[in-house]
Amino acid sequence: MLNSIEYFTLRGRLGAGPRKPTETSAEGTDQDLLWFLVDCISNGKSEDIFTDSRVKDILCRPFSTSVFDDIKEGVLSYVKNGERTRHVIALLIGVSALKLFIRSNWTGPPLDNHVTEQLFPDAKIRTELSTCCLKALEVDGEPAYHLASNPALLVLANILLVEACSFSSAQTAPLWACRCAYVHQLVLLHRCSELYGYINDDLERLDTQKFFQDGPVPETQFFIEAAMYHLHHFEVNKAQSYLDRAKQFSGATFELTGALGKRTYHQQTSLPQLVLSVRRSCNITGPSTDQHCPRSDLPKDVTLKDDTIMNEIKFSEEPPTECSLTADEQCLILATCTLKKSLSSPEPLRDEEMMAYIAKITSDPKAWSVHFSSLFHRSRLESKNSRRVERAMSQLQCLADAAKNVLPAMDTRQELFFCTALPTTWSVEKELGHLFFSLGATKSALDVFLKYELWEEVVSCYIQIGRRDRAEAVVRERLRAEETVLLYCLLGDATDEPAHYVKAWELSAQKSARAQRSLGMHYYRKKQYEQAIPHLVKSLEINGLQMAVWFSLGYAALHAHDFELSVKAYKRVVNIDPDNYEAWNNMANAYIRMGDKQTAWRVLKESLKCNYEDWRVWENYLLVSVDIGAFEECIQAWHRMIDIKGRHADAKVAHILVKAVSGGVVGMTGRSARSLRKKLLELFGRVTSGITNDADMWHCYGALYAVPAEGDDVCEEDFERTLQYYQKAHRCLTHKPKWEREVESCCEVLENSREIVETCLRGTKTMTNAAKKQQLLSTVRVTIRGTLSVVKAFEANYLPEQIERIRPLVECVDAKLDELSQCLA
Repeated sequence: MLNSIEYFTLRGRLGAGPRKPTETSAEGTDQDLLWFLVDCISNGKSEDIFTDSRVKDILCRPFSTSVFDDIKEGVLSYVKNGERTRHVIALLIGVSALKLFIRSNWTGPPLDNHVTEQLFPDAKIRTELSTCCLKALEVDGEPAYHLASNPALLVLANILLVEACSFSSAQTAPLWACRCAYVHQLVLLHRCSELYGYINDDLERLDTQKFFQDGPVPETQFFIEAAMYHLHHFEVNKAQSYLDRAKQFSGATFELTGALGKRTYHQQTSLPQLVLSVRRSCNITGPSTDQHCPRSDLPKDVTLKDDTIMNEIKFSEEPPTECSLTADEQCLILATCTLKKSLSSPEPLRDEEMMAYIAKITSDPKAWSVHFSSLFHRSRLESKNSRRVERAMSQLQCLADAAKNVLPAMDTRQELFFCTALPTTWSVEKELGHLFFSLGATKSALDVFLKYELWEEVVSCYIQIGRRDRAEAVVRERLRAEETVLLYCLLGDATDEPAHYVKAWELSAQKSARAQRSLGMHYYRKKQYEQAIPHLVKSLEINGLQMAVWFSLGYAALHAHDFELSVKAYKRVVNIDPDNYEAWNNMANAYIRMGDKQTAWRVLKESLKCNYEDWRVWENYLLVSVDIGAFEECIQAWHRMIDIKGRHADAKVAHILVKAVSGGVVGMTGRSARSLRKKLLELFGRVTSGITNDADMWHCYGALYAVPAEGDDVCEEDFERTLQYYQKAHRCLTHKPKWEREVESCCEVLENSREIVETCLRGTKTMTNAAKKQQLLSTVRVTIRGTLSVVKAFEANYLPEQIERIRPLVECVDAKLDELSQCLA
């Protein structure tokens, strides 16, 4: 019977609770209280639980600053000294508190404060109670949102579900502890690692115990829920793994495909449009969420009213009839869409793909929370589009209003809540405020931020419009009412004075990750990296789940030449976000500075997996590849850079590659570089076709043709190519205006002239065609004599030390020309 009660609590269906046994329980017994709780939950009257004297006996304590410690002590004593019935009673009270807190801050309908008043009836201590709640909810120095409604309910849920979990024999206790920790995480201003540790441990325990098999929660729901928890904490690999398992159990497959259709009213021709195709296998097993919320009770889907873009795509042909999606399947589509957003950087194609996922859900909504979250995601995407931004604004306002409506009931709204990443009421309003600000409606944005006391947004808004004085005034006014760590940090942001961050740190009793983060970022923005590092490190010691801070620490350490710390920081970034190519790239840079180019090369390969289109990463990969002897990868990287940029030349790398091929250098694969001659010739051909005025590249191209293929000698055709490309290099050098006046340019031209003459002499020795031989020799002699005459004509203008550098080269070229003239005689 206890199992069925727990299962009913998880499913949360009104009127579907287990029936009380016919034999009556004695009034005042644990059994009697248990059935009272079941009756309240079954009839949708969870708030009545906290008016019951028996529940008050368990929870109520005389108010003091340590009231929640006293409640915790009493609850743990109640659980430890009782049988499983008491464990389930504590679980049901905790679940009711958690659901009422979710109702107050996420789903609605609005909840009066009378629940808290029943537990803490003394109105005089209302402000002190709020302070105690916020203090109890603070984790790793990260505060909770101070206007969260009924925070005492979350504190009580924490005690009953998380603190008591290790003493509870209730089968579903670990899942509810996990859920409570997740909700707690959502009301904090920033993520913290301590709560994620609880969540991860509970998920692993549930997964190991195969909790979902033949259990109260369908496999698909459990896996989606686990995926969303990991995704919220940047663990995309774990999230992907759980979603893959969810898809396997659901039997549904999703595929983005194309279908001809029209997107605008004026479009004459149908064009391919992205659409999500869903197929379902017939071997689906297990329970599913099959109750649907009436359409009239769902959040309103605002129609797009634009004179150009249609509200929805009009397809040329009706798509094949597909099965109607269950709420679980819609939830899985939404989770996949959310994962796609985390895996890819913002770009038009990614946004179009997400819109195709969302359109599939909103076309036939089933669950309140899934529909709400889908519309919220759509609004965020459409806020970037000038023709859709008005709908996005109206939709966000409708969502804000939907949480205030009386219908539907709480349990209907909260169905699949933990699988949907539903935004809090203040998050919806904050998004609306950001949208106002992006449209230039600064006053409307500030009205929203001030109404919900989103002080970080208020300060940021004023700073962005250049009104630091107003930001400072607002924060100082709040500080006169109450001094908090967050407000002092915001005062530091507004005034750019680090002393305020120090004050926040002292006020927190050296526990605020926010204060140290702000202090570190103050020095970081001023490029005082060595001063920033200790504060960033301290912040991360308190709360390690700050990806942006880890990235900033890595960058600061890199510039401060603390390369080991930089590598450590960037490793944490890529552990949290494996697709952060900038972190991979910067980590490789740190390894290069440490002299570990082999590791740097492997790290850069990971960076390229995350971003295949950034030529700067490819350039780093190219340079490291040539340094470690990965010559084939270097050639591939160079080709890729040309694909991206259109053209690219690097004479230093080209010289190294030619030298490696000519010397038969053994690369990292153990093969001789001579085998790459053909591929390198193809590369140089592509380079010089795009860049025709690079003398060094033409010279390298010619030098490569002078290298015989494996097991062969240089043929006459290769000799002619060598000579031709050396001459092109010569033309590039001598076309430079006033080249003879610069000693370096002059010496370079003379060196090139010598190589041309030597190549011509060497190559013509074996030529059998006398006429062709004479032509080549004559052409070279005329060209080089002209070059020498220019140098000799300007010789009087050189300084003595310059003449000492140039004269040996002139004499050498003269001697080679005499030798060439003898061949013509």
